[in-house]
Amino acid sequence: MSGVINDIDALTEFRAHLMQFNRDLAENFATMRGHWRELGDVWRDDMYGRFGEALDEVTPGITNYLAATEGHEAHLAALIERLRGYLETGLGPGAGAGAGSRAGTSRNETGRSETGRGKTT
Repeated sequence: MSGVINDIDALTEFRAHLMQFNRDLAENFATMRGHWRELGDVWRDDMYGRFGEALDEVTPGITNYLAATEGHEAHLAALIERLRGYLETGLGPGAGAGAGSRAGTSRNETGRSETGRGKTT
């Protein structure tokens, strides 16, 4: 595999943050729209309508973003699994020297892998 990025921890962390952000965005946006609708009986000036127009204007963008990032989440999950499999087969960097699948991998103080932060060929 040419150009393998093998900081699986960073990819996994990003995917988890992306998934949480998307859940929060979807839930909070739906909640905001619901609250706005409920206020229609008591908020009766022009700003109520303008706020609704602003919500209507951004709704397609949020919907498109959430739909697109579902594919990104799936891609990241598959990439993480491929990289794990690649490293477990002993074909990772340094494996040709008989050093094992994690050869040359060091951990920094946060426990993250230092090998493969860039690309290997």
